[in-house]
Amino acid sequence: MKRGIQKVDVTLYGDEYMAIVEKYGDDAMFASGEVVLREAERRVPRGRTGNLAKSGYVATRSKSTYVRRRYWRREKTPPKGGAVVGFTAPHAHLLESGRRKRGVIRPSKAGKRRALSINGAVRSASKFNRMSSRPFLGPGLEAAEKTMVEELAQVLRTRLEREGRK
Repeated sequence: MKRGIQKVDVTLYGDEYMAIVEKYGDDAMFASGEVVLREAERRVPRGRTGNLAKSGYVATRSKSTYVRRRYWRREKTPPKGGAVVGFTAPHAHLLESGRRKRGVIRPSKAGKRRALSINGAVRSASKFNRMSSRPFLGPGLEAAEKTMVEELAQVLRTRLEREGRK
């Protein structure tokens, strides 16, 4: 399974095409990111609320589908000419990669107050057990590997045709 950053290199010949890529590259990367997000959302384990599936987003430098929610993860800044596909639910990383050992979650030592809200009750500590992974983003990326490149090429091709007519 591939994890981490995936790269797509575009080798082009011609100044006109390079200008199109510079101008509409974010749109093309956003479209290919949406393909990956759809595949990942199909594979997400669904609970009672379905919050994990709802928390998926795609972001480029110019566009984003990120929705800010209280206590959820913040949006990751995409690299220039790239896109970020992620899930902002607080438990997304635990399902994707699992946990290897048991432990206890405690509030910071500075405050030493009850800081954990679990099922409406405020507690000072919580125990957790190990958990095997149930990946969804990695397999979604592998499944969309060819279609995301095709979508990227399709967006750039339509932009080139439109620019060529002008």
